[in-house]
Amino acid sequence: TIEHHHHSNNTNHTSEITTVLHGIRTDGGIQELVPFLSRFVASGLMNKKNLQNVHYCSRLIQVFDAMLDNPNLHLDLHLHQMFSPVGTCIVAKKLCNSPHEDHWSLREAAARCLVKACDLYGMQYTTMKPRIMKLLTQQALRVDRPLATQYGGIVGISLFGPRAVDAFLLPVAQEYWECWEGELKSLIKNEGSSGGGGKKRDVWREYELHMCQQALLDAVAIFMRGVTPGEQAKRVDIESFSDVFGERLIPMQPEPTEYISAIL
Repeated sequence: TIEHHHHSNNTNHTSEITTVLHGIRTDGGIQELVPFLSRFVASGLMNKKNLQNVHYCSRLIQVFDAMLDNPNLHLDLHLHQMFSPVGTCIVAKKLCNSPHEDHWSLREAAARCLVKACDLYGMQYTTMKPRIMKLLTQQALRVDRPLATQYGGIVGISLFGPRAVDAFLLPVAQEYWECWEGELKSLIKNEGSSGGGGKKRDVWREYELHMCQQALLDAVAIFMRGVTPGEQAKRVDIESFSDVFGERLIPMQPEPTEYISAIL
C-alpha cells in the first residue's frame, strides 16, 4: 500500500495508509514481517530519488515509528540497518525539490524515532546512542554545513535531553548564534544596497536562519528547564548568554511559557 501510495498522491489512499500503520503499531502476529519492513524502510530511505520526496520519506519514518511502538515486535537484529538511512533524513543537505516543502518536520520526526529506538534498546545495545551522537555531531554540528543540516543536528541532539544539550550544544551555542545573526544582518543590509539594482531579498535563506535559531533556542530551553538553578549557574555563563540571547532567555526560567513563536 505504501509503495502504491508513493506513485499516487491521491487523498483516497490516506485512510488505507492509516490502517496499515495502525496494523503495524498494534498487530501481535507480524514478527515475521519485521525483516521485510526493516529492509523496506532502509532501502527506501537510501534511494537518492526518494530522498527528494518529503512525503514518501515521511511515510517510511512513520512505518519505523509504528514498528517501534508495537510492544510485540522485536527489532533488535534489524535496528542496525535503519540507523544510517534514518539518520540521513535528519542531516541530509536537501530532502525536497522545493523550499516550500516541509522537510523540517521530517528531520524532527526521524530524530524522534532514533531517540525512541535508544530509549527502547539502548540498554541492550550500548553503542547505539554514541553512534547516533557521532553522526549528528560530525555531520551537522559545523557552521560550514548547510543550514538545513545544522538544524537537523541541533534538533536531533536536543531531543536526547538536557545532558546532550549540555555536552554538545552549549559549548557552540554563542558561536552559532553570532554567526547566524551576522548573516541575517548582512542579508538585510545588502537588500537594495546598490541603488535600483540592489539584490533581491533572499527570504528563504532568512527563513532557514530563523529555523536554526529557533531550534537552538528550544535546545537551550530544554537544558534550562531540565536542570536545577545551581547546575545552570555552573554550566552557563548567564551574563554572556544574556548578551547574546537577550530577553529570549527570560521565558526559559523555570516554567514553560509561550516563547516558542516569539522569534519567528
